[in-house]
Amino acid sequence: MIINRNVSGQNRLKKIFGIGPMGAIISLFLLAIFVWADSMIKLYIVADYTGLMKTMGILLGILGLGLHVWSFSTLRNWWVDNQLCTRGPFKFFRHPMYAAWITFICPGLALYLNSWFYLFWVLLLHLLWHKLVKKEELIMINMFGNIYKDYAMRTGRFFPKMRNFFS
Repeated sequence: MIINRNVSGQNRLKKIFGIGPMGAIISLFLLAIFVWADSMIKLYIVADYTGLMKTMGILLGILGLGLHVWSFSTLRNWWVDNQLCTRGPFKFFRHPMYAAWITFICPGLALYLNSWFYLFWVLLLHLLWHKLVKKEELIMINMFGNIYKDYAMRTGRFFPKMRNFFS
């Protein structure tokens, strides 16, 4: 389902990138802190199965990159026609591009590196991004009103709601 709304006056770059660039800078800054802390403290590894951890990390990374590409290609119509996109990955996630990174790629990196520090980093990222997207969601509510509120009730922010897989 695609709902059309006029977004005149919106800054084009803000419309395209949302909170992504700011969130990415903060996320990378936090990663640098965690890399430094890991090099200083060296916590125990997550699991002794290094090969399995690396394989799971790579698979999550591939899934995340696939989700990111799928999201980007699906979202193009919204950018052109000022539409609320609720199809493709947007049927499952309100923020599939962000979810690709914080739910798949970053946890994949943490598993690949097999470090508790990076798993803590992923947890912190989720908390941070849940806070950051609230501003973006308010903009969407202002643009699309109850249509967006209903959409938000049906979809997960960074994790899909299971009922969407069966509808």
